[in-house]
Amino acid sequence: MSIENRKLEPGTRLTARYKKETYLAEVVETPEGLRFRLEDGREYKSPSAAGKAVVGGACNGWRFWSVSGDAEAAEPTQTAAPSENGKEHRLISRVPNQRGVPEGQTRYFCNACMKSFFAEGTPECCTQGHSEGDPAFAI
Repeated sequence: MSIENRKLEPGTRLTARYKKETYLAEVVETPEGLRFRLEDGREYKSPSAAGKAVVGGACNGWRFWSVSGDAEAAEPTQTAAPSENGKEHRLISRVPNQRGVPEGQTRYFCNACMKSFFAEGTPECCTQGHSEGDPAFAI
């Protein structure tokens, strides 16, 4: 479902499905103005620019993204529940694109605070303290 109201507030979570994958973004306020932050931490000035980063080509971001909750695709949860395509969704997940990550580190993304972070090995929690077993994020 495309975005109808283009006056998005900071904290708004967006979802998109592309090639059987679910992508997440969040509207954030920066000193430069509103930005659209992808799961891997990259920020873009418009939803179209963020969509272009996902699909690798031209994209109408207002049609590509859906406001979380309006989307048909389920947002990842804290448990390792399989989705309709058989993949597991977790509260903390490894970011597929590891370009630019310091040697010996891995970039992870926390779906609770919508922030990416670096860690050695598999993290028990994100930098904000969210963990897989936290009852506050139970289904």
